[in-house]
Amino acid sequence: MTRLALLGGQPLLTPAERPVWPHITEKDIEAVTALLRRGEISYNGSEGEVRALEDGYRQRLGVVHALAVNSGTSALHSAFFGLDLRPGDEVIAPAYTFLATAMPVFACNGVPVLADVDPDTGILDPDGLAAHLTPRTRAVVVTHLMGFPADMERITDFACEHGLAVVEDCSQAHGAACSGRPVGRHGDVAAFSLQAKKQVTAGEGGILVTDDRRIYERAVLLGHCLDRGEEDVTSEEYGGYGRTGFGLNYRIHPVGSALARGALSRLDTVLEGREKNCDRLGAPLRDIPGITPPVRQAHVDRVAHYVSYQPLYAAEELGGLPIDVFTAAARAEGVPLTRPTSPPLHREAAFRSASWHPGTYHPGDSTYRRYRGDEFPGVDAYLSRVLRLPVYSEERGDLMDAWAEGIRKVVDNAGELHDRYAAGALTVQDPARTAQH
Repeated sequence: MTRLALLGGQPLLTPAERPVWPHITEKDIEAVTALLRRGEISYNGSEGEVRALEDGYRQRLGVVHALAVNSGTSALHSAFFGLDLRPGDEVIAPAYTFLATAMPVFACNGVPVLADVDPDTGILDPDGLAAHLTPRTRAVVVTHLMGFPADMERITDFACEHGLAVVEDCSQAHGAACSGRPVGRHGDVAAFSLQAKKQVTAGEGGILVTDDRRIYERAVLLGHCLDRGEEDVTSEEYGGYGRTGFGLNYRIHPVGSALARGALSRLDTVLEGREKNCDRLGAPLRDIPGITPPVRQAHVDRVAHYVSYQPLYAAEELGGLPIDVFTAAARAEGVPLTRPTSPPLHREAAFRSASWHPGTYHPGDSTYRRYRGDEFPGVDAYLSRVLRLPVYSEERGDLMDAWAEGIRKVVDNAGELHDRYAAGALTVQDPARTAQH
């Protein structure tokens, strides 16, 4: 039983069922059914389930304004539009994040300027921000990656010193907190995604939150009109434009709002379950060579584990055993270990091609950044050793213990595994991976 399955032995575990998500309750079904029976399938203003969802975020976060929209991407677009970016304005963004963190900057005729991340967390590194400052820099956008909060105190201090706005991309971090406050309360404006994988889900949807009235009115103008525009756009600067807005429709669906409102009411229970599982798995991993739990930095008050638990691999502790060989061996034992597949932004064509000019603003080479693909050592270091395991919301201590034992079995046999691979007696194809943004 000690021989690795990858080398002809018996697997230690029977692969477990994947986590069931989202959790749709009978109460959710009743709320949706009631909407359908009343014929409430669209709103022009902030009313009904949409108003209730927005109120839920206002109350939970203690913000002045909340705006429900049809996706997290729309929430980010609305946030950047709310900042009133002008052609050529630059927004510093993490090089490793989901594309929607940065791409809407192009739609606002701005220029995303990519910055490196912390090699231990994959999150925007405050120490690297100053290197990207230019006279055109207007804002910083930061992602709370996989539910781990960025160091918002240092980032906002930097932004304040240089007169920059801060956008928080909280899409993967509902319920997370740092430096004494929930994420979404540290910057000038924040965006949450309500996509199906998120901790709070509408199927598709998003929430923008801010205390800044001007940002809020501009966000409403971008994606709303008619009743909502006339109700909420009342300032002397924009009050005459509420009825038409900018002609876009970013409204969230009432059915999605009802689902998200139910999920928001259960958020703390979900996060507590995920935290118990991750703590249960992390405890034995601290004593197993070659793999360590995700780094939880001092500023983090609460992690809102997203779809993956992400330990870090240390090949040097296992004689240089390649990470893909380690991953394949663990999977053969029944441990569903994967690696990220989504490439960092600086390796995407939009940030490398000289011929692609997004939006209506066509910046010259001096402002529109193009990258070779090797500029960010923090990104490379992080991606070279980060692993992923599924996150369960219901308590699964037995499964966490089993995964730890499967990983320990691979580590105990790492010498033989390394020798067989080095001798060419073992071929490992690219292991099954999962894109989990």
